[in-house]
Amino acid sequence: MDVGETIETTSAMQQTLGNTTGTDNDSVEFLFIKLPPIYYWNAVVVYTAIGCLETFVSLIALLHMPRPFSNFQYLLLNLAFADFIDVTLFLIAFSISHWMHVNFDELSIDEKRRSFCVITTMTTTAIAMIQSVSLGTFALVINQFIAITYPLRYNSIVTKGRLLVALVLKWALIAILVIPALLLGGIYCETSVYTPALSALNGLLLVVPSLIVSAVMFIIYAVIYRKVRTTLKNPVAASQNVTFQQEAKLVVTTGILMGTVLVLWFPSMIGSIYNVYRLITAPLKIENDTTATLIGFFIQVIFFTNFIVDPLVYGIRLEVVRQGYGRLLRKVKRKLSWCSNPVGSNAMYTNSPFDARSDSVCSEGTLVSRT
Repeated sequence: MDVGETIETTSAMQQTLGNTTGTDNDSVEFLFIKLPPIYYWNAVVVYTAIGCLETFVSLIALLHMPRPFSNFQYLLLNLAFADFIDVTLFLIAFSISHWMHVNFDELSIDEKRRSFCVITTMTTTAIAMIQSVSLGTFALVINQFIAITYPLRYNSIVTKGRLLVALVLKWALIAILVIPALLLGGIYCETSVYTPALSALNGLLLVVPSLIVSAVMFIIYAVIYRKVRTTLKNPVAASQNVTFQQEAKLVVTTGILMGTVLVLWFPSMIGSIYNVYRLITAPLKIENDTTATLIGFFIQVIFFTNFIVDPLVYGIRLEVVRQGYGRLLRKVKRKLSWCSNPVGSNAMYTNSPFDARSDSVCSEGTLVSRT
């Protein structure tokens, strides 16, 4: 079940909680459309939890990179923050869905309505927030386009001030996209009705901006790649230009990040387009098809793999990011490590485990009593 199918499944279940034509909402008999099997919710919760933890650690590690930050590092932080916020919203929605699946029979209709209200709001907001990830990757592509195409003018074009303005405008645009998502959630919370039209609109919030950004990003990157290949055909000139070599490596890293978005999101985009078509042309209907559920499950796993892959890409390829992880690890070791007193068991060393300048354990320190 991809992101689009998640919208469809949730909206179908929500309709059973809402108003029925000609029926009093207070006396309506609750009709339960079977949720996906429990293994589905177990898997997606665990998978998104792994993504949430990894993106959080990578974000902290990026903040430990050597200062001052370059423009590329600021944009990398922006992408990591977007990954973390989005996967966290999905984790909250999926965790509540898992809880509802386990306790469904014990919940009252009002509790189910309130839970679906939270799930709807979180899911629609997370889907709108997906654009923060695609725009974050797009910003990296634009940065490298300027660095490769206008190397001598790059510092005058991409100033810290202009970069800050661009990031503020980016998040302002995301806020604008989130507003319709919050309105959709608000409509359901007020009326307990989630119509196929609203579900289709929610799907379009995911599909249309993503397709536009992906197409433009791919075209721009093709221009960058051609420029890099042309320069590399002259190995002497390329080897003498250290800055170009560094930017070329960043271009490859950016290309991998862009490729993960295009490849890992593509199945979900197709699924969302198909579901929007179904929601517009036919009444909403959920069939308990095990095969379809399994296919949808793997599509969604592919989609959320992007949140896991991104930190691995820049963590492996970029030395400055690895330095950030190293600094973070040493800081954690300094906080957590301790040494037993070789004379008595009621003493420990403090202030000296894993000094930042040395990897020796407890090379110096103060002996204090535990008691």
